[in-house]
Amino acid sequence: MRFKRSASSDQNFWVAYADLMAGLLFVFILLIGAIVVKYVFMQGDLRAIKTDLNEQKRILQLSEEELAQKKRDVASVTDQLIATRAQNVELSFTKAQLEKALRDLRTQADTTEVSLAAARALLAEQGEKLEKAREGLVLSVQEVAALKLLLLEEAQAKEEAQAKEEAQEALHVSREEAVKLTNMIALKEGELALLAKTLLDKTLAHQKLVEDLDLTKARIKNLTGIRIAVIAELKEKLGDSIDVDAASGAIRLPASVLFDVGSHTLKPEAVETLKATLLPYFEVLLGDEKVREHLDRVIIEGHTDSDGSYMYNLDLSQKRALSVMAFIYGWKESDAALLQKYVSASGRSYSDLIFSDGVENKEASRRIEIKFSISNKQAMGEIETFLKGEY
Repeated sequence: MRFKRSASSDQNFWVAYADLMAGLLFVFILLIGAIVVKYVFMQGDLRAIKTDLNEQKRILQLSEEELAQKKRDVASVTDQLIATRAQNVELSFTKAQLEKALRDLRTQADTTEVSLAAARALLAEQGEKLEKAREGLVLSVQEVAALKLLLLEEAQAKEEAQAKEEAQEALHVSREEAVKLTNMIALKEGELALLAKTLLDKTLAHQKLVEDLDLTKARIKNLTGIRIAVIAELKEKLGDSIDVDAASGAIRLPASVLFDVGSHTLKPEAVETLKATLLPYFEVLLGDEKVREHLDRVIIEGHTDSDGSYMYNLDLSQKRALSVMAFIYGWKESDAALLQKYVSASGRSYSDLIFSDGVENKEASRRIEIKFSISNKQAMGEIETFLKGEY
């Protein structure tokens, strides 16, 4: 009986031990499973974090490209500002030269007037001396006559002849002095006439200088007004069909109307519209000889939005500008020479984007711009000619 109890007790011990081990094994398995599940989730989170980092890196690269582009834009604007300042300095220097020339001319005129006054005073003084000399001459003649009479009464013929000879000699000396004074007066009168002529020449030169300056100003003002006149004529020719920039005279054609996405081939349905717009535009610029005389160049520019790389968009914008150029070039063979001389095409990629409320307007940025520039060579030539005194 004691043996059975012992066996039963051992059996219960081992059963309890087995249950304990089984429980520990189950807990161990659950722990392993939890670790595996957590590892799997951590791998997924790591992949998501890696994806986010790659996306942030890509965005950072795009931001660096935009920053580099903005730096280039700032450098371009800075160059234009420096060029404008140089032109202002040159014009200021020209103005200073003109003002100095005017001051010198006024100084010369004042000096000439003072010299003329001095000459007049000297002439008046010499006239007074001459008048006194003439009075002295009359008095000397009277004295000689009285002396002659006295000698005739008191002396003999020899003394009378001697007195007569002395009187003749005195008269001769007086006459020589009178001739000298007359010659001096004539000389002073000649100098006075020369001074008066010099003053008149200076006055005429000053008047001509002022007239030339006014003429040059009018010519330069006329050149600056040519752009305004051309823009007004463009607006009149094109009417309300297309917007003409009031400051530059440029027109903008939406790329979506002319080309398919990513293409540089003109749409068939856009050809007639393009021709109806560009024919009057080029007729104003190239058809009028007075406008062509002051025209520098007409530029066809292709622009894109910022989607894609800069070089891809540069190539696309260049090809689109060339397509429009080829379309214009195919109008008339007789216009080929004018087009070759004045018209050019270029691509700008997305270097000149259009923004609305600080956000890029992609639709407006994709465009074709046609603009013209007026030559300033004639205006600079007018200024140089005036400064050289070649009028």
